[in-house]
Amino acid sequence: MKVMSLRHSLFRILLGGIVITAGLILLSVWNATNDLVERNLEQELRVDTNILQYIVEEKAKTLSVSASVFSSAYEFKGAFATRHAPTINSVLQTMDGRRDFDFLIMLDLQRNVITAYPETIISDAQSAFTDAFTRFDPSSVTSSYVFMGNTLYHAVAAPIEAPRVIGYLGAGFALNDAFLRELSEVVKAEVIISKTTGDTEQVISSSLPASNASGLMVAGETGMSWLDVMFGDDALYEVRTLTLNGIDHLPVKISIALDVSEQYQRFIDLQAVVISISLIAMFVSLAIAMRLSRRVSEPVADLVSAVNNIADGDYAQPLQTSGRLSEIGELAGAFTRMQDRIRSREERIRFQAEHDMLTGLFNRDFVEREISRRLENNDAFQIIGININGFRTINDLYGYTNGDRCLRVIAERLTRWPGMAARLAGGELLFSPQETLNDLQLETLRHILEQPVESQSLAIPIKMSFALIACPEEADNAQEVFRKLNIIADESEKRGRWLVSYEQEMEAAYLRRLTIITELKRVLSTEQSELSMAYQPKIDLRSMTVCSMEALIRWNNRVLGFVPPDEFISIAEQAGLIEQVSGWVIERTLIDLADFRARGYQFTVAINLSTQDIQQPLLLERLTTVIEREGLSAGDIELEITESDLVEDAAVAIHNLNRLRDEGFSFAIDDFGTGYSSLAYLKNLPVNAIKIDKSFVLNLTSDTDDQQIVRTVLHLADVFGLTVVAEGVEDASALQLLKEWGCEFAQGYHISRPLSVSALLEWLDETGFRVSAKEKL
Repeated sequence: MKVMSLRHSLFRILLGGIVITAGLILLSVWNATNDLVERNLEQELRVDTNILQYIVEEKAKTLSVSASVFSSAYEFKGAFATRHAPTINSVLQTMDGRRDFDFLIMLDLQRNVITAYPETIISDAQSAFTDAFTRFDPSSVTSSYVFMGNTLYHAVAAPIEAPRVIGYLGAGFALNDAFLRELSEVVKAEVIISKTTGDTEQVISSSLPASNASGLMVAGETGMSWLDVMFGDDALYEVRTLTLNGIDHLPVKISIALDVSEQYQRFIDLQAVVISISLIAMFVSLAIAMRLSRRVSEPVADLVSAVNNIADGDYAQPLQTSGRLSEIGELAGAFTRMQDRIRSREERIRFQAEHDMLTGLFNRDFVEREISRRLENNDAFQIIGININGFRTINDLYGYTNGDRCLRVIAERLTRWPGMAARLAGGELLFSPQETLNDLQLETLRHILEQPVESQSLAIPIKMSFALIACPEEADNAQEVFRKLNIIADESEKRGRWLVSYEQEMEAAYLRRLTIITELKRVLSTEQSELSMAYQPKIDLRSMTVCSMEALIRWNNRVLGFVPPDEFISIAEQAGLIEQVSGWVIERTLIDLADFRARGYQFTVAINLSTQDIQQPLLLERLTTVIEREGLSAGDIELEITESDLVEDAAVAIHNLNRLRDEGFSFAIDDFGTGYSSLAYLKNLPVNAIKIDKSFVLNLTSDTDDQQIVRTVLHLADVFGLTVVAEGVEDASALQLLKEWGCEFAQGYHISRPLSVSALLEWLDETGFRVSAKEKL
């Protein structure tokens, strides 16, 4: 779309209004002039028709009188009685000298032409009179119009009596150029007689020269137009057809051409005045448009400049406009309000884009950009990753409202320290102090942040761990900073320390962790043979009989080699892969157990489950399905759950364990003594046995404290009616002590190391322990 200036637009509007107004005036005047001319023409046409009719009739009366006189003359009657043409012609020639007519003709009673004067009309007279006069009146003179020899005549027919009617004398005068010129002088208009032949119209007589008359007839057909008036000849004519009585039967037309130059000249003069006024108005409009546009365009230009500043993000410039137009002032006020609102909205959007809405701290995106900017400037600064330990537990125990309250309070405490503070996710914070903090300052910061948070009459305890990175020495980009903070956080959790600085050795551990996750996913999805099962025998100390096997998973990876179960199991739990691992263990173990049953062995198999496993109904349903598929029963399986897993989510664990116990499964608490369960809690667990952790059994023969702990656990189990399995039996002395103290079952390297299926079958054939039918714990 073409863009035009305000000045141009105003001028076009004013000019358009003037042109349209002038055009309407001229059109109105033109229509009024045409109407006036038409009315004048109609009036004049009626007058001229009456005059022409009157003149023709008066001349016809004179002709009738003359014809009557001639027809009554004795010599004429005598000549006519002879019926001798030369004699009659001689008399007619004598009469022609006294004539008021242009021709004479003798007709008999049958209207046949006997002779005529001049003789040249005889050939046309017969048909012309026959067409014009249907009959002759024998008692009076009959008149009519006759067309002969390309000339229009007004003719009369007088009876010749001797004494009775013996014939008729015809006479007539021509409506020729001379007659029409005389008539034109009377009616003050040009008279034209034309003959119509098909679509062609030919002028046969006229008060004007023939060429001029033909032109008027053509103009009369098309009518008068504005172009004719403006660019035609000086004389302007309107042509109209006259209606005369008795001419209808002839192929001729009588027209009158009236000069209307004077009437249209008034229109031309008025048109010149209107055009002159319009031109003057155009120049005045141009001046007005220039002035108005200047009054409007200058403040509008100021507004455009201000809007461009707003578009460029400059909201500080005040909006100033010139001019006294109230609309411009209102528009400027609207722009000012828009500027303020946009500035406010942009500040709010920028704040939302750069800050965490819960705490008001900066968010991860802003911190990433700020760290990148500092690193590009080669600034040296310290990054402190702050983790709220057990933040999920705070949400679970105290509710999300109180959890959010803790975050806001901690954020408010952190912002009191000079530096950049941000919330990355959940309970993960980041702080970059203005000056590097030493150990004492870090201890002080930790002490301040760990103060209990008061919320709804609760004092919520807070524990934190710090991860330190020195930039740019230990990280040269933002992504590296975040990655290493995660590495340090994992290491802090492993070491159990609240403050951990980045060390190069952590990188290898982190990469190994990522490799374990990647390779474990691949192994579980491809169903290849890297994973395998090993079984460690348990013996019944009362009968020294092999009664059960603990199923232990082994992984020999193509990249990492042998990966200890304690390492990859914990990583699988954190990476969400433990359900797949447990599913594989259940499938493989029950297949092997079915094979042992087929070989005649009746020992049970113990399978380790994590807290995530016992919270998955689908996994537990799969356990039941595989048992039924392999032809086993719930009594063939022992399920071992670590004490810490039970404590983590007791309600769900107890519910699921009770459901499985109702189906016939038995349970044992693994690694008993390393958790924090109370005696009341232990009493409510649907378990059948407890396994003393090997850390209390390895040095049993030499460590009196371990001896006291083991004897206490044995007494406690006896009180609760539970059987006891001692893990980590490394020598015969420890085995003997356990047997003497009443421990029911034992396992350890002294009995056997974990063995593959083939190795276990060989061990069963060679062992000194008894291998008997199944016995329940």
